[in-house]
Amino acid sequence: MSSDQGGPNATDPKDLSPRAITRRDFEAVIRRATELSATESERNDELLSEEEVIRIATELGLPDRYVRQALFELPQIDTEEGGRGTYFPEPVLTATRVVPGHATDLLRRIEDYLSTREYLQVIRRRADRSFLMPAEDAISGLARGLLRPSSRYYLSRARRVILSARSIDEKTSHIQIALDLSEQRKHAMQGGWIGGSFAGLFVGGGIAVGLAFVDMPAAIHVASQIAGFAAGFAGTLAGVLTGSRAAYRRQVAGARFELDGLLDRAEHGQSLEPPPAPWRKRLQQKLLGHG
Repeated sequence: MSSDQGGPNATDPKDLSPRAITRRDFEAVIRRATELSATESERNDELLSEEEVIRIATELGLPDRYVRQALFELPQIDTEEGGRGTYFPEPVLTATRVVPGHATDLLRRIEDYLSTREYLQVIRRRADRSFLMPAEDAISGLARGLLRPSSRYYLSRARRVILSARSIDEKTSHIQIALDLSEQRKHAMQGGWIGGSFAGLFVGGGIAVGLAFVDMPAAIHVASQIAGFAAGFAGTLAGVLTGSRAAYRRQVAGARFELDGLLDRAEHGQSLEPPPAPWRKRLQQKLLGHG
């Protein structure tokens, strides 16, 4: 008789002593249980409300404040402009910050700044978030070109902007600003592929023509020209694509710097408008008689 049918080697569950679980094992169990639960939920098309997620997490011993912050930091923009791990970085950029103040007041204050200073237009508005796009009227376009040069300001040229402000407790709120830079990414990719292809044809063709005048056996003449053209084309294309990717990554870094600066000013209760240019600041000091 086999052991699983009550044979002499069978183990009575009552004889098993409780297993001690380390903190690391506990985290692994919770992580695996979450994965299994998520898989089951996907099959059953079940959705959890935020309050239910907070309740479950707090029952596991996680502080309510941190659970809310983790929920608020979930990405708000999905884009189909390329997949993860592609040669060009993802076009969605998100910045978050916990700042003092009431969520509603912060939302309206930052929204007003984005509308009046970055020339973005509110497309949709909910209780805790606003959806904005660049205003398309002629005056906004002219002001954007004059006051927000493309080499420095990226927030005003994002394809989409989602601003959210949600209360964590009575004194602090969580601010999230998400930018969709897919237009900048698309232009960088198109410029890299098109410019690299034309330059590759020129360089590869030049190498092939140059090899035509090299004295070599006829049997390998054509093969060497084809190999030379392919090497020149591929190398030039790769170089131009690398340059385009580097330029796009600088744009992403600039957008990140711009977002962090805006959140810094919001966190410290300062004016949301960036500091004026040195010449403008000097002129203001002259007009006010301070220098």
